[in-house]
Amino acid sequence: MEKIFNRAFLALLLAVLLAVPAWVALRSHRETTAYYENRSLAERPALTWESLWDGGFGADFESWYSDHAPGRTALLKLDTAVQMNVLRRPVVNDTVVTENVLLPFMDCEEQAPEEYAQQAADIADGLEKLNAHIEAGGGSFLYIGFPEQRVYFGDQYPDFLASHAAEYAAADGAFAAALAERGVPFLDMGAVYDRLGHPAEFYASVDHHYNYYGAYAAYRAILDALAAEGWELPVLTEDDIDFVELPNPYIGSRNRKLYNLWTNEDRAVIGVQKEAAAFTRTDNGQPSEKPLFVTPAADDLPATYNLYMGGDFSETVLETNRPDLPDVLIFGDSFTNALETLLYASFDETRILDLRHYTDKSLKDYITEYRPDLVLCIQNDTFYYTTAGNGAVWED
Repeated sequence: MEKIFNRAFLALLLAVLLAVPAWVALRSHRETTAYYENRSLAERPALTWESLWDGGFGADFESWYSDHAPGRTALLKLDTAVQMNVLRRPVVNDTVVTENVLLPFMDCEEQAPEEYAQQAADIADGLEKLNAHIEAGGGSFLYIGFPEQRVYFGDQYPDFLASHAAEYAAADGAFAAALAERGVPFLDMGAVYDRLGHPAEFYASVDHHYNYYGAYAAYRAILDALAAEGWELPVLTEDDIDFVELPNPYIGSRNRKLYNLWTNEDRAVIGVQKEAAAFTRTDNGQPSEKPLFVTPAADDLPATYNLYMGGDFSETVLETNRPDLPDVLIFGDSFTNALETLLYASFDETRILDLRHYTDKSLKDYITEYRPDLVLCIQNDTFYYTTAGNGAVWED
């Protein structure tokens, strides 16, 4: 009898342990995204005979319950705090914690530098065809390459962790050489920043992007490069812009993984034009009232890099109704966003594509249809060798 009683008690205890948090999660936990993890939470799975039979329901329920367990975020934040401040681990949540910046953890395996030559040639062949297609339509092309934050601050990695500095240098060099061999115009912003003294203030310490000062320096370098090729474009000088530091806490992609527990002084900066070029805007084919800077509603709310242009869109078009100026097409990943708030002021029509999301037509066909005077590709160097998304530049 005692044995039966003990088993019954254990079964009841187990039922309570499972039922109470499950009921709380089912009834009162409505979040669909994990803010700090920057991802969607698992959806509650539907119970069917098929999913129960093949085991799919159990696996999906485990994922859902793990995502929605009461107190999950608080526990993860506490664990992160312990790892950072008590155990003093150099790598927490795949983030390298240094005195000055946060960087992504890199594994030790590296690609041999000599392997990049052929890969660069293959990528450059597509860009050569794109360049020829643009020129055949009467336009010009410029590829602008940026060092990503992990590359820009590569010397900040502790000696006992891999930084891949030699590999990145070889990859960047092979890419630039391949474009030069094929006559594809290329502006290496890493070299530009080095000539300016490699300022630390050009990049965020808590995010993988450059900051607005780095974006403005890039804007001026792009306009200078175009002027050297004979383009006469209006330029926003430092006298034309007020650089405003927002009071909001800046939660970058790196510190987000640490639940914003890494103390820092980073603030988002915007550039307010004193005599702003008026524009109309469409996003994904629909009229949009979004401004150039989508700032938080209150000073204590966090700001992210998405404040520039409101984040990524598959297609954005800005019209300034100045037909005496040329039209430009910009394509690239999120490194375009901060630059868009500056570049549009130098053109009549600015079209912006993010080929990770835009699928209506190929880049080649888009250029054929709209015939921009200038096409700018803006990429960070960790995507130079990507052939999907914004690396899908040519289809024969």
